[in-house]
Amino acid sequence: MIFISTIVGPLQVNCYILACEKTREGIVIDPGDDTDTILQLIEDHNIKVVEIIATHGHFDHIGRVASLKEKTGAPFAIHKADVFMVEALTDIVAPLDLQTDPPPKIDRFIDEGDTIVFGHKTLNILHVPGHAPGNIALTWPGHAIIGDTVFAGSIGRTDLAGADLQTLMDSIHTKILTLPDDTVLHPGHGPDTTIDREKRINPFLI
Repeated sequence: MIFISTIVGPLQVNCYILACEKTREGIVIDPGDDTDTILQLIEDHNIKVVEIIATHGHFDHIGRVASLKEKTGAPFAIHKADVFMVEALTDIVAPLDLQTDPPPKIDRFIDEGDTIVFGHKTLNILHVPGHAPGNIALTWPGHAIIGDTVFAGSIGRTDLAGADLQTLMDSIHTKILTLPDDTVLHPGHGPDTTIDREKRINPFLI
């Protein structure tokens, strides 16, 4: 699998580009900002984007979905629990003196048990609410893109609209930490980590 990560926007979101090395079909996950950078990476690797995915609906993860949709023609998918954030995107960022696209059109909803398919590759979806009600994780053997649930040595914020600490902890313990210990976690911000490392050193999980 082609796996590319790039840090976008003032809140330094990890945007991921995944593609099938045989067909060059791929997906973009969390295009929060810096559309030109994302498009250049897509062009450099000769990727045909077949879907845009958001791990959750916070503005720093969906801020440039609309422009990326326009440039690639790819549909946009998100969990239905975060629709209220997508619809209010412009209002949410207005007081923050930040720029985003207008709210993007949602083309389909994704939930636990669904799959994301591009070329010969398939990702499985887990619903892991808590940081955001619609937070999802996308998993494949040995890896998981987990949004803002777990970070290297920390966990996601729970002081935002729709967030809940107990729900987040339940998601982490019943979904994410049940993955194999050698699973590489690709979070929404910061460096990669592993299940084993977070079980051993994360003060929120020990």
